[in-house]
Amino acid sequence: MKIETNILQYLPIVKNIQIFHWLHEDELQKMLLISSIQHYEKGEKIITQGEVGDALYAVVSGSVDVFVRDKNKKEIAISHIKSGEIFGESAIFLANKRTASVICAGNTIVMKITRKNLIFYFKTYAHAGNKLLMLMILNLLNKLRHANEDLVLEKQSDLDFNYVDNLIQEFITESDLPSE
Repeated sequence: MKIETNILQYLPIVKNIQIFHWLHEDELQKMLLISSIQHYEKGEKIITQGEVGDALYAVVSGSVDVFVRDKNKKEIAISHIKSGEIFGESAIFLANKRTASVICAGNTIVMKITRKNLIFYFKTYAHAGNKLLMLMILNLLNKLRHANEDLVLEKQSDLDFNYVDNLIQEFITESDLPSE
């Protein structure tokens, strides 16, 4: 990982990130000043599942994949986050262990904002902070809705497989053959 020193050059690009789109240029400039711009190479890990988080990240360019370890410690890909999207925002509200790992899918630039700096921003720039809080909550609700939809599809899929399994068993069970 490499940390960028010329942060303000990212002002026009960061404006395209979903939660920052509605900030005025001066509010966005102040946000950049409390953030860090980090460069990662393909395969580098940004977040590790199980570690306590204290920052949210916005993908400036590139993309990342989100993985969770199952009970057998196998990493399973659960989502892909692209330029303009954010991740890790629950760490702003909760000082809990990260529920997933985030790994760069290619060369990626992220904007990292720590909880401490974001709280300072909310207190100092209340109007902009309120906009950001509302957009962060909407983003989390949207992720929850998609997770719920995925769970429903998974449950429907399980039911279909069970039905097919039972149907196949019906066809191959010899005891049900008519006697001659």
